[in-house]
Amino acid sequence: MSTLTPSLRRRSRSWPAWLRLACAFVLAGSVPVAVSVVDAGSRITPAETSSVPGKPGDPAPGALPGWRTLVLYEPGTDGSSGEVHGVQAANLVSHGGSFELRQADRYRPGDASQFSSIVYIGHRGTAPVSDGLLADLATAGKPVLWVGHGIESLFTWDPAYQHKTGWRPAGRDEQAIAAIDYKGVQLGRDDQADPPTRVELMDTVKAQVLAEVVHDDGNRTPWAVRSGDLTYISEIPFTYVGRADRYLAAADLLRPPRSPARAPRALVRLEDVGPATDPGVLRTVADHLAQRGIPFTVAVYPRHRDPRGVTNNGVPLDIRLTDRPDLVDALRYLISRGGALVSHGYTHQYGDEPNPHNGVSAADYEFYRARLGAGNATELVGPAAGDSFVWARDRIDQALSELAGAGLPRPAMFEFPHYTASAVDYQAATQAFGMRYDRGTYFRGWCEPACGQAGAVDPAGVYLQTFPYVVRDIYGAVVVPENLGYLPVWPDISERDRAIAAVVAEARALRVVDDGVASFFYHPSLGAEALMKVIDGIQAAGYRFVPAAEIGRG
Repeated sequence: MSTLTPSLRRRSRSWPAWLRLACAFVLAGSVPVAVSVVDAGSRITPAETSSVPGKPGDPAPGALPGWRTLVLYEPGTDGSSGEVHGVQAANLVSHGGSFELRQADRYRPGDASQFSSIVYIGHRGTAPVSDGLLADLATAGKPVLWVGHGIESLFTWDPAYQHKTGWRPAGRDEQAIAAIDYKGVQLGRDDQADPPTRVELMDTVKAQVLAEVVHDDGNRTPWAVRSGDLTYISEIPFTYVGRADRYLAAADLLRPPRSPARAPRALVRLEDVGPATDPGVLRTVADHLAQRGIPFTVAVYPRHRDPRGVTNNGVPLDIRLTDRPDLVDALRYLISRGGALVSHGYTHQYGDEPNPHNGVSAADYEFYRARLGAGNATELVGPAAGDSFVWARDRIDQALSELAGAGLPRPAMFEFPHYTASAVDYQAATQAFGMRYDRGTYFRGWCEPACGQAGAVDPAGVYLQTFPYVVRDIYGAVVVPENLGYLPVWPDISERDRAIAAVVAEARALRVVDDGVASFFYHPSLGAEALMKVIDGIQAAGYRFVPAAEIGRG
């Protein structure tokens, strides 16, 4: 990653729901690019990995042994895709156990008996739910979590159901919403999100309110409620996700009810370290971290390119890590001071042209094409020319060869530059490492009909998901989370302090998630002072900084 931030907020209400995701990139004018999927059994030989790659549906490390969840999603009916929300739910569910992701109309009566719990994602609430599924959900005798719309069908199917649950759905809640209150913490909610279902309580003994909608006038209504085996979240929590958002409440509720909680843990990653990085700055930052006993990671790319000489008076630059023995020594020093390397691509840029800024390493995308749109907002275009499993694996292997040639240890984790690549690139990274340290980019169609066995993946249907804890995602990779962002370059001290306060405030909000990991990254060129202020704030919020490898083990 770098300090580049795609525009995430300029959206039209008329756009499809899959595109109206708070963590989605703007995709205006996307160019359709064919994506070829290479069989995992190809002639590429997997490198030695510290984390064995899994397959979609496998549990994350530390998950509840034997716990299996069936994640059902309502198919899209308006050019959107319930699959997008199903994938996001399934990624989160993996934290607690294995999962099977399935379109709801493929459910057969009795299937629920094969699983420990069931999650149903009501995308729009317009698709009919079969009587067999409704009957199994109502009488499953195991945890059922219904998220979003369409739950009226369960109460219509059994008119007495409201008396069993102690509540009933009462249409959409059109009243202005100020926040979602979960565990006594006020979480944000973008007013562009679709209205939640209004929950009407009938029996407060039978119905336990887990979270509340706080309206602008101070009135409260249930946002999440539990009655026996049924838990209900009254909206899709994956759209318009902002800082300290109600998404955190949903992520916590999606964990198995018996999943063990842990003491809060935190991570810090030094970002965009390459052959042009000042080794003295790295040593200074490492010393500050080591003096406080803070373990950290270093995201490294081993080849720095400036093909147009943007930073060198018009003279092209191409510097390899082996050309900078002083930097290699500094990286060894960082490792001795508690650091661990993360592979952050090969050149952190693409070709000889801007992608989208200036073609310089650390500024541009490497595994995906991008351009600048209105207001210089970053727009994703599509996979890189020639993109394939083999192409991506070759770039990953070149990066590893450069690190090995410099005498540095093999990183245990991979991070895509700007967290963006095609689906097959993600497969290549999963095969090479088995573990990533980032936020995940996913594509509509990748899990239709089954994850990794898709037909035509829609390169314009790209969306980003942030995780509050370790997961194993639909690519089969263990994902160590980054969820707090970074400090941008600040014009003055007051702006810096506001940025620090925002990161720390989000870490405090993350405490509502049992087993949550507060994780941020930092550009060492900004110096040590601001970094230590962020660390002080996160520690004051009750977190303990740990090595990223510990999180990757569950």
